[in-house]
Formats: sequence, C-alpha cells, structure tokens
Amino acid sequence: MRFVLTILFLFSLLGDGMLFAQSKETLERKRQELTSDIKQIEKLIDNSLNKKRALVTNLENLKFKIDLQKKLIMNINNQLNIIVDETERNTIELNQLLKKQKKVKEDYASMVLKSYKHKSKLNRIMFVFSANNFTQAYKRLQYYKQYVKYKDKQIQQIRLNTKLIDDALKKLDEQKTQKQDLILANEKIKINLDKENLTQKNMIVEIRADEKRFVNQIKIKQKQTQEIDKQIEKIIAEATARAKNKNLSEFNLTAEAKLISKKFNENKGKLPWPVEKGMIILRYGRQPHPIVKTTTIQSNGVRILTSKNQEVRSIFDGKVHSIIVSKNGSHAILIQHGIFFSVYKNLTEIYVKKGEIIETKQAIGKLNTNKSTGQTILNFSIFKDGLTQNPSAWIYKM
Repeated sequence: MRFVLTILFLFSLLGDGMLFAQSKETLERKRQELTSDIKQIEKLIDNSLNKKRALVTNLENLKFKIDLQKKLIMNINNQLNIIVDETERNTIELNQLLKKQKKVKEDYASMVLKSYKHKSKLNRIMFVFSANNFTQAYKRLQYYKQYVKYKDKQIQQIRLNTKLIDDALKKLDEQKTQKQDLILANEKIKINLDKENLTQKNMIVEIRADEKRFVNQIKIKQKQTQEIDKQIEKIIAEATARAKNKNLSEFNLTAEAKLISKKFNENKGKLPWPVEKGMIILRYGRQPHPIVKTTTIQSNGVRILTSKNQEVRSIFDGKVHSIIVSKNGSHAILIQHGIFFSVYKNLTEIYVKKGEIIETKQAIGKLNTNKSTGQTILNFSIFKDGLTQNPSAWIYKM
C-alpha cells in the first residue's frame, strides 16, 4: 500500500511539473505575440503621413498599444510567478539531493574504512576457509560478493547524485537569468507606458478642444460604413427570401448546401481566421467610441488590423454569392455557406468571381491600406438566416 501511495505521489509531482511547463510555454508564446502586435502598432503610429488629420486614428492606435502593454506586463508577471514557484521547488529538490549525497558519501567512507582493515586478499580467503563448516564458508563468500556489489552501487549512486545536483544548479542559474531578463523587460515596458499615458492624455485634451469636428469625422465614417452595411444586408435578405420556401420557416436548400450549413454550424468556435495574422481593434455590437465617448459605434462584425499587402481567405467552403465594387477602391466579397454568409470588406484586389466555388482558407483577395493612417483593416462579418452573428463565437480563439 505504501509503495502504491509513493508511486501516486511521484506521478502527481510529475503532473504538476508538466502543467507548469505547459503554462510557461503558453505564456511565453503569448508574450511573443503581444510584443509583435505592439511593434505593428508602433509602425502605424510612426508611419502616419498626416498626423493632424489622423489624430483620432493615432489615438486609437496608441490606446490599443497601451492596452497591449498592460496585457504584456500581466503576462510577464505571471511568468515571473511561475519561475519563482519553480525556483522554490528546485531549491527544495537540490537541498534534498545534497542531504542524500552527504549520507551516501558518509556510508561509503565508513565502508571504505572497513574495507581497508580487511584489504588483504589473503585475509579474505582465510576468513572464508576458517569457517567451521561448508555452509558457513558459503555464507561468508556470499557476504563478500554482496559487499562488492553494494560498494559499486554506492559509487554509481554518488555519480548519479552528482549529475542531478549539477543539473539542478544549472536549472537554477537559468531560472535566475530568465527572471532577471523578465524583470528588465517589465521595467522597460512600464517606462514606455508612463510616457505613452502622458502622450495619450495630451492627445485627448487636443481632441476635446475640437471635439465637434472629430465627432463629425466619426459620423461621416459611420455613415459610409452603414451605407455599405445596408447594401450587404439587402443582398443577404434577398438571398434568404429566395432560398426559403414560403410554406416553411426554414431554408429550401439543396442537399449539398444543407451539408455545408451543417458542417459550418458544427465548426462553431473552430473556424479559421479570415487573415493569417491580425488582431481585433473593434468588436461586434453597439459600443461607445474608444476615444470620443459621446459617440456610439454600431459594428455588424469585427475590424481586424493586419499587415500591409495581407491576403484575405475564406473561413469555410462555400460559393461566391456577390462582389461589391466600390468607387473608392474598397471592395467587398460575400460568400454563402448554406444558410450562413461570411462578408469580407475593404479589399483592394479580388481574386475570385461571382458563382465560384471556394474552399476553406482559399485566398479571395488583397486588403486595402489606408494612405493617411497606414492601417490595413479587414471588416469581417458573419450572417445566419439574414441576421448578424458575433464572429468571436465562430472563429477560433477570436
């Protein structure tokens, strides 16, 4: 019973170590992602061609960068907590190894001393042959064999313990270096954060001094967005009406379209992103403007900030239902997936044509980059039965 409990205890320790390792790897991967996102935002702020004109956009970018830096600080703090816990566990393990090594060495030294007193082979032979009978002689011979075997085992144990101690010391040194690097990184981020909070404060003061003009700019952008949204909603509503049977409340779809709808629905939360790299800068639904709080934004989908010349890809198998070509060079593609539609706006190049069958992750076009702000943004939406859906509920880890 004691043996079983010992094995279970060892497995629990191993499990904890694996969980720590997984958490550490996940946090480090997330830290690298956040660092990359911050660099991308920094480029957008630095490369803005008309800073006065793009003040609201720059402030939005700065606010987003500040939020990312706060997340990065939390991420680093979590990593530091894990390293502290690991260091404590490794220190305890090292002390136990040192204690064990001391005991093994003491036992070995005692054994060597006894061996020295009886080191003569002749003494050993005499000891065996001076036995009163054969059984006693055999036992004495077995004793010497066991003695030699135990001595070799002790030497092996000392060597093994030495290696484990060296490994533990090396691990502690690595953790100490990691800890110092993370602390320095955190301090650097906090210094930048203090500067950017001050910059943000000054920019907000500047915007509030001329808030009416900026509110009008936001409303004009919202009006443009709403116009194309209404056009898209109308197209999808008409498609929905045509696809429905008047006597039924469900879609009158072909067997293939029904299968696509079923598979689309089964992949909820697992669908791929419409761009290979990107981050959400505006979420789904009605919400106050991130800077000008007196203005409200209605978002039928999400805005994904990505890198220049980024290609857009279909999130699932389907058919190109419509292509909307805009005068300002910002086009939109509507892909039908049975009762679902995915919408991709702000494309400058289109690779597909109406009626074309599309596969998951197939490139369908290239995104437009705003010349004033330097931003490359995909406006992405999902519809079901003609109603908007929250893309974050459908796309993997959005």
